[in-house]
Amino acid sequence: SFAVVSLNSARNKARDALRRADMTQMRTALNLYYDENTEYPACGSWDVNAADFGANAQAGSNCYNTVLNASLTAGDKPYLGKLPKDPKNIANDPQIDTAYLYRYVGKSDGTEYALVYRIEDNADLQVIRGW
Repeated sequence: SFAVVSLNSARNKARDALRRADMTQMRTALNLYYDENTEYPACGSWDVNAADFGANAQAGSNCYNTVLNASLTAGDKPYLGKLPKDPKNIANDPQIDTAYLYRYVGKSDGTEYALVYRIEDNADLQVIRGW
């Protein structure tokens, strides 16, 4: 039984490490995008008072899958080959699992963004805010 617990713990930690690496990759891609376009991709309803800045499960994953995907993976010089997906929700579909979902919201004037995700090690939302 100790082996099973250890194996599950190791899997959780591996998925969390992948999530953190994905977010580092996303932050780098967004900074490169900003350097060339002088704004971040705008999408969703920015809410500075919300814990997720407005990147709720429905809207935030839609922005991630549509606007952010088009902004970072298309064109002559894409910033990413493809957008990373949460290892527990490869489809990044809020209908499947809203707990483990990569989300994005970008302020309408393009000056700020938030990437939101969850790790298994902590119940709180993890937020990367850029400006």
